[in-house]
Order: sequence, then C-alpha cells, then structure tokens
Amino acid sequence: MRAPALLLACALASLPGCVAVTDTAVHAAGTAERARGATRLVAVFPVENLSGKPAPLDDVRRLLVERLTASGFGVLADAALERVAARHRVRYMAGVEAEFARALGQEAGVEAILIPSLEVFEHASPPRIGLFARLVSTGEAPAVLWVDGTGAAGDDAPGILGLGLVEDSGALLARAVDALAGSLVGRLAAAAGPPGDTPGARKFQPKIVYRAEALDPARTYSIAVVPFFNRSARKYAGEIVALHLMRSLVAAENLSVVEPGIVRQELLRFRIIMTDGVSLADTETILGAVNADLVLNGEVLEYQDPLGPTGAPRVDFSVLFIERRTRRVLYSSYSHNAGDDGVFFFDWGRVNTAHAMAARMARAVAERVRLASPTAELRRGPRDAEPRR
Repeated sequence: MRAPALLLACALASLPGCVAVTDTAVHAAGTAERARGATRLVAVFPVENLSGKPAPLDDVRRLLVERLTASGFGVLADAALERVAARHRVRYMAGVEAEFARALGQEAGVEAILIPSLEVFEHASPPRIGLFARLVSTGEAPAVLWVDGTGAAGDDAPGILGLGLVEDSGALLARAVDALAGSLVGRLAAAAGPPGDTPGARKFQPKIVYRAEALDPARTYSIAVVPFFNRSARKYAGEIVALHLMRSLVAAENLSVVEPGIVRQELLRFRIIMTDGVSLADTETILGAVNADLVLNGEVLEYQDPLGPTGAPRVDFSVLFIERRTRRVLYSSYSHNAGDDGVFFFDWGRVNTAHAMAARMARAVAERVRLASPTAELRRGPRDAEPRR
C-alpha cells in the first residue's frame, strides 16, 4: 500500500493547488525575513569560483551573509532560494536570467540579488585574496545596481620591521569581506545611484587608444558585456577582466550595464559561439536581443599574480566598444602594466596583486570612455581594427 500512496502524493503535488501552497510557503519565508526588522530582502547566490583552484567558497558566502544580517538587512533563507531555483530548473547561478530574477521578486519577495565571485585565494605566504560582488535588481527589467571588488595581499603594508605583515589567510579574507560588505551596505542604504569611482593613476592609462566620438553626457547608454577572449595562461581571465570593467562602468551616472546572466542567456538562445572575438553580425544580434546601445568585448593576453614574495603581477588586455546605432567602433584601447612599473625606492607605489592593478587599469579605460569630448590626438594601433564581418 505504501507505493500507491507515494504515487498518489506525487500526483497531488503536481496539481496547481499544491504548487500554490509551495509558492505561499516561499513567499511566507521572504515575508518572515522582512518581519525581523530588515529594511530590504536580498538573495545571496553561491560564490562563483574564478580562482581555478579549490577555495573556501562557503566561508566567503557565510561571511557576506553575516555582515549583511548584522547591518540590518534581510537575507533570503537557503531553503527558500533552493525551492525557487528548483521550480524554475535553474542550475547556473554565476549570473541571473530575467525570468529567474522576476520569480525571486514575485515568489519570494526579494528586492535584490547579490552575486559574489572569488578571483583568487592563496594560502601561501604572503596570502592573497581577490573578491567581486554585484547587486542585481529583480522585477521586469533586472539591472546591475552595484559592482565592487577588493584585492589584497599580506605584504601590502608591511610597515616597520614587518609588523604590518598578514600571514593568516583567514584574517585577510575577513578584511576583504568586510571591505566589500561595507561598500554593499552603503549602496543598499543609499537612495542615490552608485558611488563615483576615484581617478586612476597616470601610469595605468591605456598605452594605445582610439576613439571615434564622445558619448553624449546628457544621454544614458546601456552596455552589454560579452565574454572576453582569453589568450592568457590564467583560467577565467576573460571573466575577471570583464568584471573589472563592469565595476568602473557602473560607477558612471550615464552608463548602465546589462546583467551578464541575461547576455549569456541570449548567447545560448541564438547559439552564438565566439571562437576569436565578436563579429559584427553577432554584435547586432546581441544588442537587439538585450536592447542595449553598446557592446563591450575584448581579449586578455596576460593576467598573472606573482608566485611568491618576489616578482610582480602583470596584466595585459584590450577592449572594444561597438555602437548599435552606427554599427562602428566607438572606442578601443590596449593596456599593459606590471606591478613594479615606476617603482624605484623602497617599493613605494608597488602593486602586489593582479586584482588591484587590473582595477586601476579598468578605471582608466572607463575614464576615457566617459570623456565629454574626444582627445586632441588619437593614436591608432593594430588592435583598433573594425570588427570582423
């Protein structure tokens, strides 16, 4: 009798009424989270591992959840998040598709989604940590509200007699999460738009630049970031550099970035495979599908952290912005830096992580893209060619 009863239970569970009960339970879980006094309810996705190595992903997520909860924000329970994901058959959670974002808002009462990504985690002395997170809205048109990242090494500030050295990777991880959570809490608590980015140093400016025309500062542009082509030996370097550029572009008031999960969804839907960059036909398809004004693409030639206390990080990449209206290259540039560039005395000005250096290089690119008028002199290079047709 047990088997027929089990079959009957499964059949009843598939009825619309029973599904409604499950929906009510998920929504009730979200309501309970908000009833605890939190001002906003956030769903924290699992940490995306871009390090290419085993890493304490659960610890990173746990620390983020603890910091948010301590700041008075509600976090959707894991069980409720898993139920919504299972109902919509969602397996990929390094980004969010439009349908899943709407479902989290409607079924669980979530107001925003936090998607963390771990770039690097090194235990060896000196330890290194690189961490990103982005906040995506729910609703009919999910948008990237905030992106930030932090990169640190144990020898960033050794001080006198090495008293400032950090040799515990756990302590360095806690500091990194605190910095990222502090930025996120500030964004969630603010009613205004994303905070502005600080200017980058001159030595991190692109080495070769081409710009056809300036963006209109009175107009808001939407940008679709497609995966960068990775020619380096560093796994996931394309995704990492794209996150750096997203971080700097989101900081601009007149630029909005399409959630990468939505771009990925359209790439899969149209079966677009970019074996060597993005073609003009693919660009038109992507921009039309996500209704964006610009597409950002590029390639990464080198993305390397030092292997020990000696050596310097190296980052080498190019970017390409294509405009939908004119179907031409609006901006392209090539950037290359090493962590010891311009360092002569006592390691003053040295950058110890590829994350910190790439962040400054991406900031310099974003500054040039956002300029109100073209520069007096445009220098063309081999990477300024039009996209493939």
